[in-house]
Amino acid sequence: MNCPVCKQGSMQPTKELCKDYISEKFFKLLRCNKCSCAKTDFKEEDFQNDFYGPVYYNSSKGKFIPLIEKIFQWNHKRNAKNIYHNFKPKNVLEVGCGRAYLLKELANLGIEVSCLESATAADWILNNKDVTVATLSDSDEKEWPFPVQCFDLIVYWHVFEHIDDPILSLEQATKTLKNGKTLCISVPNISSIQARIKPTAWFHLDVPRHLYHFSKNGLVELLTKQGYRIEKVVAGDAIQNLYGWFQTLANLFTPNHPNTLYRFLQGGDPLRTVSKLSLVIQLVTSVIWVPAGILGYLVESITGMHGNITIYAVKTRI
Repeated sequence: MNCPVCKQGSMQPTKELCKDYISEKFFKLLRCNKCSCAKTDFKEEDFQNDFYGPVYYNSSKGKFIPLIEKIFQWNHKRNAKNIYHNFKPKNVLEVGCGRAYLLKELANLGIEVSCLESATAADWILNNKDVTVATLSDSDEKEWPFPVQCFDLIVYWHVFEHIDDPILSLEQATKTLKNGKTLCISVPNISSIQARIKPTAWFHLDVPRHLYHFSKNGLVELLTKQGYRIEKVVAGDAIQNLYGWFQTLANLFTPNHPNTLYRFLQGGDPLRTVSKLSLVIQLVTSVIWVPAGILGYLVESITGMHGNITIYAVKTRI
């Protein structure tokens, strides 16, 4: 099949079987021989299962134990301040807001905020009392509920890789973004150093919830073809990049039970499903993977081959 991202290369199956740490099902990747972007290979019947649910989201109160959740919220507050100071938008659309931490902080800064979510999202996401959440069902995915050229800034914050048809979503976003305004996309980078250590152990691979896996060059090429001027490509969130190193390296010690440390930090339902032996192994081996992860983080910072990247692109044509 032709690559849906670059439209030039062909998608070839990779050799590795990638394990979903929640369902314990295995998936293959199809990878483009030109732009190096990849797609999770799945059948329609695979998605009769719920690959999200409480073991992924934890609960409406938070995704992590209270301390980690506070750090998570603080991080979104910092990101919101950076957006405010750099762009001064009057209004912002976030595609897929989750707990809407980013939008809540932007609203506190006086910005008009909106969110677009799938109609199948959890009730506590759709009925957010602090943020206006518009919905999009599979049957009306071509008709966004917003007028053309109405937003100063559109954000995909670790959502673009989850979308069934990210190219179509980008086309719709482009219509509703004002000419000369900015699109922000933050995604895991499958061409990063940490992803290349061992793809099946990479924390940010997260099959099958991540349906697409973008390379830095592939995403830049896609945005350019859609009529954007790339303003800058920067490291994604520092905490996500550093933790990506830690969990990826820890997974090397428990290949059959990945992401046990992550579920420990979540607590609640995710922790109850974890292998206790694997958790002990990941904790004990932290004397190895913590310093190795810090070194890896420094190397990717020097080389620019970050585990997560954020791209800011300006719409140059209608």
